[in-house]
Amino acid sequence: MQPTFVLVHGAFANSFSFAPLQAELGLAGHRSVAVDLPGHGFAATYPRAYQMPQDPEGLATAPGVIKGVTLADNAAHLIGVL
Repeated sequence: MQPTFVLVHGAFANSFSFAPLQAELGLAGHRSVAVDLPGHGFAATYPRAYQMPQDPEGLATAPGVIKGVTLADNAAHLIGVL
């Protein structure tokens, strides 16, 4: 049985950044899965203040979607995926 490469992004990224690597791995006959950590990828959302027209006061107070997400949350998510 061949291994599956599990690709996990760092801060300020998402699973989409692994697309070129996954293509190359696939061409070499390897399986891979790219995981989005909580608040990243399709789960990323932006407060209304971030959209045009921007609201500077709202930008200063609107929490990001990953506010409160901890390393333990990321580890638990990855364990759930595995």
